[in-house]
Parts: sequence; C-alpha cells; structure tokens
Amino acid sequence: MLALAVGSVGCADTSGSPGDALRVTVEDSAGVSIVENSAPAPDSRLPWDFGAQPLLTIGAVDSGEADQLFRVTDATRLADGRTVIANSGSNELRVFNADGSHAGTWGGRGEGPGEFVSYSPSAVATWPGDSIAAVNPWGTRLSLFDAEGNHGRDLSLDPAMLDVVDLLPDGKIFTNSGGGIRGDMTGSSGLVRSNAEWGVLAKDGTLLTSLGEFPGSEFYAIFGADGSLQGGMPHPFGRGTLGAVWGELVAIGVQDSYEIKAFASDGSLVRVVRRDGDPERPTQADLDEYYTRRYADLPDEDRISSLNAVRDMPLVESYPAFSEVLSDRAGYLWVRDYRTAVWTVFDPEGRIQGLIETPPDLRVFEIGEDYILGWVYDELGVEYVQLWSLSRALPDAACPGTCGPSTRGLRRRLRSG
Repeated sequence: MLALAVGSVGCADTSGSPGDALRVTVEDSAGVSIVENSAPAPDSRLPWDFGAQPLLTIGAVDSGEADQLFRVTDATRLADGRTVIANSGSNELRVFNADGSHAGTWGGRGEGPGEFVSYSPSAVATWPGDSIAAVNPWGTRLSLFDAEGNHGRDLSLDPAMLDVVDLLPDGKIFTNSGGGIRGDMTGSSGLVRSNAEWGVLAKDGTLLTSLGEFPGSEFYAIFGADGSLQGGMPHPFGRGTLGAVWGELVAIGVQDSYEIKAFASDGSLVRVVRRDGDPERPTQADLDEYYTRRYADLPDEDRISSLNAVRDMPLVESYPAFSEVLSDRAGYLWVRDYRTAVWTVFDPEGRIQGLIETPPDLRVFEIGEDYILGWVYDELGVEYVQLWSLSRALPDAACPGTCGPSTRGLRRRLRSG
C-alpha cells in the first residue's frame, strides 16, 4: 500500500493471544490504524466458556400462550434481566422476566402508532434514555417504547436508507439502501450484484453521513430474450456486505476478502482490520450437493422442478470470507467463519485474540459482557430464545484500558440485499 510508505509506524505483538501462533502488525497511515492479523491456527481457542446448558430457554411447542414463538427476528436483554423478543409472526414485542415468565406484549399488527406490518418488527434494541426501539422496515420507521411498554413515538426514517443495520450508543442509526435485485434490471441471465449506499442517520431519521457505496449480495438473475428481468434468487454461496456497530464506530465488511473497515459517525475512516487467508472457491460438485440436500425432502415432481430452476446457476468466484459480524458489550468484535459456529474475536483495537465456538445451532442475537442471547429451533420447527452464560478469561494485557462497556445496538440478521 502506497499510503503506508509515507509517515507510517509499525509494530508487531501477540498481546492477549492464546499462543505464539497469533501475530499482529499495526500500522498508522494518515491517522488511520491498519491492523494486519495472522490467520489463527485451529487450536487458537480463547479460554472462554458458555456452560453446558442455557441459563434460560423461552419457547413452547403448542401452549397457545406468549411463549409459543413464531418468526423470531431478534431479541435483546434489558438491564433489569428482562428479555424482549421481536416476534414478527404476530407483529409483536414479547417481554419475559428473568425467570422466563411472560411480563407483557407490546405492539401488534397494523399501521397505526406503535404497530407493525408484515415481517416486522425486524429488530429490537435499547435506545438512549432507557427506551426500547423496534424496526418497522416496510413502514420505514422506528417505534419507541418506554421500559413499561408504553408507546412513545414513531420515528420516520429516510426512505432511501430502508435497511436498518444497527444503533449507535447515542441513538444515531446505522443503515443502508439495500442493494438487492431490482425490477428495472436488464441483461442476460447470470450473476448480478448491485451496490448499496451505507450511511448514518441522525436521531431524527434524516441522513447525517454517507459512508459510500458497497457491493450488495450476489443474485442469480434470469432475463428474457428481450433483456427484461424474468426472475431471480440469491446465490447460495453469494457474497455481500455486512455491518455492525463497534463501540462508537460503525464497521463494514465486504465478504469478498477478510477486511473490515471502521468509520466514525461523521464518515471518517478510523481503522482497517484484516486477517490472513484467502477464501476457497466452490466447485460445481459443491453447488450440486447443496441443492441436492436442500430439495431432498420435496415430492419427486417438485424436487425435479426445483433442480431444473437452478441447473444453469453459475459459480461465484469464492465463498464469503466470513458470514457474520457482531460486537459485544465489552468492545470486542466477533467475526464468524463461513458455515461454522467458530468466531474470530478481535479486541477493541482490532487485534486478534483467538477463536471461540458458540453453542451448536445457536443464531446469536446479542453478546453481553457475561452472556450471549440467541435463537434455535428443533426438528419440529419449534422456536426458542436462549440465554447462555459467558465466562471470559484473558490476560490483563488484552484489555489496554479501552474495554469499557459499549452499547449494543440493533443488529439486522439479514445480509445486505
């Protein structure tokens, strides 16, 4: 990088690393910290533990009560131990006490104040001042409730930035414009990928800062003889762009390579975090095996039709370099490996600390200082929200005075586009 040739300062260390295999090089270029991390060995595991069983499981097979969940999209834990669940199947926020008992239900289906339309609320999180915010994406608004569930107000969002990613600690909103397949696209059948603008909205929902355009998800698009779009579907190995709030910063990672850029809310680039290792390229056999497994339980006629629909799907250049990005309330950045439950953990400065594997099949919603909150479903499709303990053990050098509590904001579980 030419920028590093002028006025850069470098250092190498292994502070906070479980073993000598983890190496970090930090360069400074014009005020931007560039952190180069070695690829961790499989045994570079952090001495952190989740316990053998969840502390709390919320969910029921056929109770007919509030604990029978449907289309859970997110959950957050409040300071008093209550858990707020975004149950989009009923367009409600369902609240449970620390012991798992039902404390209340907020919102409901509709277009009025504090109500939610189809497939929403899509996310829920705390808002400054002990309020709770829930995203109504199709209504391009944020609904705010107080700690007792009383609806306060609805905040209209800039309609061009319809995909809420995260909330910053001060109430600013990290968002993007989607970047999916569009009806006005023309061309020939194959992979398409449109860009999305990422930005930060002010607390009043208006655009405060544009962070620029980043690639959206890769779609397989089918065009007719006249070049018009006939249909399309996400590529099963498609790459996109992921984001999360990281302390006072917003982090954006394009899945083509293992690089995450962290910006201040004014749009200035603060940090670039990289990890060694090139993603592998899928083969035709990998693609065939994926769809054979996916459609295995369909009736013969439906299975043959479904396989024919993807017969000409092309290969992507590589698998995604990572599959999820989250930050925890201690300021660490967690990046999940593609198609595994193994996460690489970086300290608040972007230095690699090691690997950790989350409980099997748990879709992680939130990581606290001493817990993780997530969602699972069983073989019958019954949904559960689970709270697990998180016990951390790291040398003091791993937390160089910057690991104070940070506010976790909204985190959309959907890939951009």
